[in-house]
This record gives sequence, C-alpha cells and structure tokens, in this order.
Amino acid sequence: MKFLMAIALVVFMFSGCNTQPNPNNAIAKVIEGCGNNDIIITDIKGRKKSDGFMQAQVLGENSSSSYQRLMYRIVWFDENGFVIESILSKWKEVPAYANQPFNITTISPSTKAKTFRLYIKKDKEVICDKNYNGL
Repeated sequence: MKFLMAIALVVFMFSGCNTQPNPNNAIAKVIEGCGNNDIIITDIKGRKKSDGFMQAQVLGENSSSSYQRLMYRIVWFDENGFVIESILSKWKEVPAYANQPFNITTISPSTKAKTFRLYIKKDKEVICDKNYNGL
C-alpha cells in the first residue's frame, strides 16, 4: 500500500511540471493529444500545392449524441520557424454534428509557409494543439 501511495505521489509531483503556453491570449486549458471523450481527431495532413501555397486538412469525428460547437485556428510558419501573420489565423467556427465526421480544410496565406500548428477548442478548453511538419 505504501508503495502505491509513493508512486501516486511521484506522478502527482511530476504532473505539475508539464506546462504548455496558451495560444494567443485564449483563456484555455491545453490537453495532451488531440480530442477529448466526444471529439476525436483522426488525421492531420499538409501538402504544398502546385501554386506554392500550403494546404492543411484535418479530419475528425463527433462521437457524442449532441451537436458540438468547435473553434479552430491554424498558425502558419515559414522555413525559419517564424509566424506568418495573417487574418486567416483567427479563430473560426466548425460545426461537429452528432455522431458525424467533420473536416477542416484551409490554405496558407503565403507561399512561404512550410509548417503549421493546429488549435481546436470547445468552449474555452483546447482539445487539440499539434504541430505538423509534412514537408
């Protein structure tokens, strides 16, 4: 019993060391992985199109029996890791209907985009915070 309590204490102590920044002043709690009990992100892809712009595609599913109002934001980065400022990086709404798949498809604001970071939140809780470097 003492052994289990010692393990629980160590896990509790180290769980406080894992902090992540909140995206652009959003009041949000960042959760490891992508999704929660109801929202499952099944795939995140990126590709360079023939015109030089990068395309991002996110596939997910709402496994609950009710409509979920999600917000998403994609931040684009150049080859040096600098943010490409754009009005396109603002939070946008995506509907997630009950027991249905959903997708997010967007194009980079510049041909200089090499990677992107995806944020998805429900209410004020970020349920997805992932970098994609597909090139």
